[in-house]
Amino acid sequence: MSLTKQHLQNNFNKAREADSPYVFIGISAEGVDEVIVIPKRSFEDKENFYLSAYDENLNHVMNKKVYIRGFSFGDVDEIRNII
Repeated sequence: MSLTKQHLQNNFNKAREADSPYVFIGISAEGVDEVIVIPKRSFEDKENFYLSAYDENLNHVMNKKVYIRGFSFGDVDEIRNII
């Protein structure tokens, strides 16, 4: 199953419902993988950023070699599931 903007929005919504301290976004940028850790206080701003900077299939609108490859939420231990 391919990830979409709706999946990304669902992840942020579930993080809010669970009162999660972090959302984790896995990005592949021209073959280099990274994980971005977003604290609760930045959920809304970062969600809006990702929704405007990435297309429906979570490819960056300016560079198709950059895309969101996964996401999660939870405590810091959850980061292991996305790396």
